[in-house]
Amino acid sequence: MPTAADARPRLEQLSTDLAGAFARDYPGQPWLPVRYGDTSMVTDSSGTCVLWIGTLRSQDSLYALAGNWDAVMKTIYPVLKKGGFAPITHTDSLKGGYTGISSTDGHGGRLNMFEKGPMDISVSAKVSDKDCSGVAP
Repeated sequence: MPTAADARPRLEQLSTDLAGAFARDYPGQPWLPVRYGDTSMVTDSSGTCVLWIGTLRSQDSLYALAGNWDAVMKTIYPVLKKGGFAPITHTDSLKGGYTGISSTDGHGGRLNMFEKGPMDISVSAKVSDKDCSGVAP
């Protein structure tokens, strides 16, 4: 597992590159930081420290703009490949009317994209830091 200091730049770049790919393919769709969705570190239910990169949210449904998840997957495939994340081949089963897709890398990183209206992009990674106080390095 990487440290938060090692994982953060890589995950922030992934988030930036994803927003850039969407801006290119779906111009006029702003990606804004989610209020209270700042980068932080938390301990999950298994006791592992997790680095969360600030969540980005679209103004509208990206799924609706794209027409389907396959179009979204095609847009982000080069970004995932560059970032060392697995290609996405199917949608996730989510509760509460949400729909989404996800991917992982070989270093504890996880990308979640989900929506029920506007889409959220959430990037996280399990990290080896002993101090998981909430302040990300």
